[in-house]
Amino acid sequence: MAPFDALRVEQFVDLQRDLLLVSGDPETLPERLVQRTALFLGVAGAAVGVLQDGLYTVLATYGLGPEYRARYDRQPLRGSALAPALEGGRPLVLADADRGAPVRTIVLPFRGPDLIGALHLVVAGTAPLADPGLELACALAALAGVALVNARQCGRLARLARLKGDALATMAHDLRAPLNALVGYAGLLGEGAFGPLAAEQRAVCTTLERQAVELVDLLGATLDVARLETGSLPIRNEEFALDELLATLRTGTFARATREGRLACRLPPGLPSLHTDRVKVKEIVQNLVDNALKHSDGGTVEIEVALAPERQAVRLTVRDAGPGIAADVLPHLFEPFRPGPGAERGTGFGLYIVRCFAEALGGRVAARSQPGEGTAVTVELPLVLPAARALPARAPA
Repeated sequence: MAPFDALRVEQFVDLQRDLLLVSGDPETLPERLVQRTALFLGVAGAAVGVLQDGLYTVLATYGLGPEYRARYDRQPLRGSALAPALEGGRPLVLADADRGAPVRTIVLPFRGPDLIGALHLVVAGTAPLADPGLELACALAALAGVALVNARQCGRLARLARLKGDALATMAHDLRAPLNALVGYAGLLGEGAFGPLAAEQRAVCTTLERQAVELVDLLGATLDVARLETGSLPIRNEEFALDELLATLRTGTFARATREGRLACRLPPGLPSLHTDRVKVKEIVQNLVDNALKHSDGGTVEIEVALAPERQAVRLTVRDAGPGIAADVLPHLFEPFRPGPGAERGTGFGLYIVRCFAEALGGRVAARSQPGEGTAVTVELPLVLPAARALPARAPA
């Protein structure tokens, strides 16, 4: 094995960073681990295996023939050549031969939560093992254990996330139809389609319809976020003018707030077109403005758009006229189901959707606030959707 020196330490640090960064992919980590290990240490071959249900399972090999895997794979640990290393937790050297030439397998065990395994290094020749590189190899074996444990945990979290997304999608889909019926009948009742109503009764119907509409919108957004988290929500790339989109919202969804002077908008001249998902941008703006209006207590909400040419991006800031947010609450502003302080209605889901959609479009979101001075939420989006973001919907399993 190569000698232990300052350069090797630097290379080891790079290798450690690389393995830990990719450890979230349990499918490819073992192959990458043994390949990088063999090349880094300069050995003839490498393998990694773990104990599963009493059997030693070889996860991957590099530079070794199929006979090497067959020798150790799916073998009971008890009474095997690897037992002293895995049970005792100490390195083991096994003498062997490859095409008549002497080789040795250095077995370096590692342990972790619910994990016992070993890193195999196949070394040619019979030179003494006083090489200081062996010390580095032992550290690399410990790193292998950490990386494999992390990969397992990431795999479990990914499965849980998929289950959560599937559950949310099913819930949203199944509840949308009856809620739409509720919205329709509440509107008909309020209009007197089933008989005249007193003013108080019409007010109740109006409240019922408004709350039902909010639930329908929430379910739609929940379905979108669930699809986004499971990789099944398509991100479309289209050219559109942001100023036209804002004008449509001001004369449509937020027409009343605009008429009453509770919504103002400032745009820079010569604003370039965006090349991104128009629907997602529209939902981002709707949620930001709706959230700001809820917290402004009749005050004016300001929309300000600015270019960030150094980042090839556009920044959209929405400022409310509310009471502001305490410093200890601000870091949690974009978490789901956290209505802002003083909110009389809403689920606290809107800003979470803003964050999810902004990140899906390659952007980012931030908030500034001082108690008594209102809150400003800024979304920065690239002028052109990054190519890697424009993904088609995943085919159903």
